[in-house]
Amino acid sequence: MVHAQFNAPGRVHLSIGGALGGHGTTLEQRFTLLGLELAQQRTGGAATLTVPIELGVGIGGRFSLGLGIEPGRYVPDSSSTVEQSNAISVVTLQPRFYLVNADRFAWTATLQVGAAGLRIKDETPGRTVDERYAGPAFGLGTGVAVGLGNSVALEFHLRYLATRMELQGREFNGASTMQVYKATLSSGGVLGQLSLSFRFGGK
Repeated sequence: MVHAQFNAPGRVHLSIGGALGGHGTTLEQRFTLLGLELAQQRTGGAATLTVPIELGVGIGGRFSLGLGIEPGRYVPDSSSTVEQSNAISVVTLQPRFYLVNADRFAWTATLQVGAAGLRIKDETPGRTVDERYAGPAFGLGTGVAVGLGNSVALEFHLRYLATRMELQGREFNGASTMQVYKATLSSGGVLGQLSLSFRFGGK
């Protein structure tokens, strides 16, 4: 089958790849001591290495709607512990607009709206801190896809991703500290993504 356009109504797009990101972070900490709340703010940075898995369906020649799942690793610039096992996951709904929709080439603009979850676990001798965050995520991106055949393509995307996650749970050596400590972690950063994609079906 010869596709006249990269995207078409009913066409299914499936891709998997890797993304490397750099992010600025702001941590708002709130401590409750003797009934008084004390707050402080810390800024920093973090790097992410994730595996974007995306599934989309063409609604029209210039538009598709999809779902993205992006698990991976999160490394803050404050990491100095003996062992740190961090995991991040982002799940988003992805409207995608095809600015150029040729036979074996596409230029796209994509929105991402969804949620993010983060777990940070620091371990040193005699001290273990386990934190879990969750909250909304929003992204914008643009990318190009080059067909390697009628059904396979190589894609490169440049994306901006912002999150605002509230602390859902925190344990220090197995004991919860949520009665005295709350936090909000906000981030914004740029990711470069390279993916292999497959497309099939459609008119």
